[in-house]
Amino acid sequence: MARLEDIPKKQALKVPDGYFEALPMRIQARIEGQKPAERPAFSFGKLALRDALPVLAVGVASVLLWNNQYNRSGDPLSALNNVSSQELVAFLEDEGITTEDLLEQATLSDVNLDNMQKPLDNISAEDLDAIANEFDINI
Repeated sequence: MARLEDIPKKQALKVPDGYFEALPMRIQARIEGQKPAERPAFSFGKLALRDALPVLAVGVASVLLWNNQYNRSGDPLSALNNVSSQELVAFLEDEGITTEDLLEQATLSDVNLDNMQKPLDNISAEDLDAIANEFDINI
């Protein structure tokens, strides 16, 4: 059996003389030789995509949501006052809603009948007959 002391010692790798002394200067020369790519100081396109576009999108969404909420929060009765009678009649006819259907849903518990009579006091008998004839009401 061979012993470790019997194996001859050889230097497998040899470093050139002065290699480690010159190494820092060679590395520094390589770093200085590489110039970084020049980048513009200000790019509007990248700024718009990165910063301004999301802010603009949030702003537009906020305005749309606020506008939609504002339209919903209005009083439905005041909005109904802005609709003409002809438009209401046309809507009811298109939906197939009859006078009987409306009367079934109507409740008169909140209506003061005395206030309803006052506007009718100023209508003449001839006007009432004309209205009755217009709506085919037999009196």
